Amino acid sequence: MNKTLSLLVFGLALLAAGCSSTPVKLDVDPEIDFTRYKTFDWLDDRPGVPEGVKAAMSQYPVVDRRVRGAVSGELIAKGLAEDQVDPDVLVAYHVGAEDKIDVTRWGYRYGDPNAVWGRGIDVYPYRKGTLILDVIDAETMHLVWRATAGRAIEENPVQAEAGERIGQAVEKMFQAFPVR
Repeated sequence: MNKTLSLLVFGLALLAAGCSSTPVKLDVDPEIDFTRYKTFDWLDDRPGVPEGVKAAMSQYPVVDRRVRGAVSGELIAKGLAEDQVDPDVLVAYHVGAEDKIDVTRWGYRYGDPNAVWGRGIDVYPYRKGTLILDVIDAETMHLVWRATAGRAIEENPVQAEAGERIGQAVEKMFQAFPVR
């Protein structure tokens, strides 16, 4: 599978095996008073943002629309309004995928007369997809909140469910977002 198609499949399949088992990691700046944040905008919409940031976030339009829609919906539900002129916070996301290997030592094996007890090992290659959401203080340009979710990517996802799966993952990521 070529790199472009692989990343597109990643975006569409992100967390496709179900969000309930998707591990989410959070990092929140404890010194920040989140009650002062009332508005948000997207980092790549701001003037002066390097082209590389803009290109990374808009490389896959279908994935971009799904992530932005889900994140905007969660921020609005938390009481923030979108403001493209003078936002309090800026939002960015990053997606990535990497090849991984899962090795399981069973200690035994069935059906193989040549197997030696204690040496049953299964090796499973897979691709792990990751979605990172960042919330940045627009005045100081310091990261104040980060959520990361990742899991194995299905080879042939059901694309009709991809938007729903991304939405569920983003919802889970925002469960612990500081509320005003």
